[in-house]
Amino acid sequence: MDFLQKNIDSGLYSACQSAFLKNGSLKCESSGTFGSDSNEKINDSTQFDLASLTKAILAVPLFYNLISLKEVSAGDEVSRFFGDSGKGITLYELLSHTSGFPAWLPFYELVPAEKSLKERKKEAETIIFQHGTDDKTKCYSDLNYLLLGFILEKIFAQPLDSIFENFKKNNELYSGITFHPENATPKTAFSEIRNAFPEKSVEDENSYFLGGITAHAGLFGSAQEIVGYFDNLMKTQWFLPVAAELNFAGFDRPEGEDSNYGKSANPGSFGHLGFTGTAFLIDPDRKIIASLLTNSTHPTPGKPERKERMKKARQLFFDTVTA
Repeated sequence: MDFLQKNIDSGLYSACQSAFLKNGSLKCESSGTFGSDSNEKINDSTQFDLASLTKAILAVPLFYNLISLKEVSAGDEVSRFFGDSGKGITLYELLSHTSGFPAWLPFYELVPAEKSLKERKKEAETIIFQHGTDDKTKCYSDLNYLLLGFILEKIFAQPLDSIFENFKKNNELYSGITFHPENATPKTAFSEIRNAFPEKSVEDENSYFLGGITAHAGLFGSAQEIVGYFDNLMKTQWFLPVAAELNFAGFDRPEGEDSNYGKSANPGSFGHLGFTGTAFLIDPDRKIIASLLTNSTHPTPGKPERKERMKKARQLFFDTVTA
């Protein structure tokens, strides 16, 4: 796809990877280098910082699975897991971003860095509940998924990375998507906290501050790994029935003729976007699964018209795939 290469030439990202499954055939493409100052080429197995795709890859399927097993209910109040905190807020509202929490808070500024990781998480939890409101208008929020991650750790009494590995094994998902990439990953935005470009480390500063293993960001994977993961997930007996029951809470739906998911996307499709320049789209009716990964925040997310240029790239990619 020449338009993806042109975006490398224009500096929108240094690396780009795409994969899609259509008519039973998997196609992958990779181009670019690990950074703007690098000559080392990426390949189809290179893993990218998936950013907020973590929400849809880890947290959403795990809760769908727990709901299918009747371990939890979508209507359960969050206070079930946090004592008095979270009364009047349900798991469904966290999943669907209708909880009343704001979009974001800088925990790396609000919580003393000298505290232990356990103390940082506990204080972040307290701060989130202090910022709750009664406004249940939809507001896309990392805070919802931080809490969902904390809840998963309470339910399983394990860290999220172990929970995710067990989930993949138990559901025969056979995926290399991980919190712990072994090989080099494309650089993302310069980190003021770390005074470096993250490599094999999550870009999101809140996730990094909270140990890099969170439910809102932190996973790494390749485009073909994402396609394979969702292909296997769609084959389970529980995923699509629960998704339909919950109106695909936690996923995006293509909206209008100017969607990030293409100008002619099937309304029945669902997907998710990531801040670093990542995305996936699934059309269950046509059995199409597509993923586009970039490092568009490198060397800075402040490059001119980055969001608009990234939206155009996504539209062209998904329209090409679904045509």
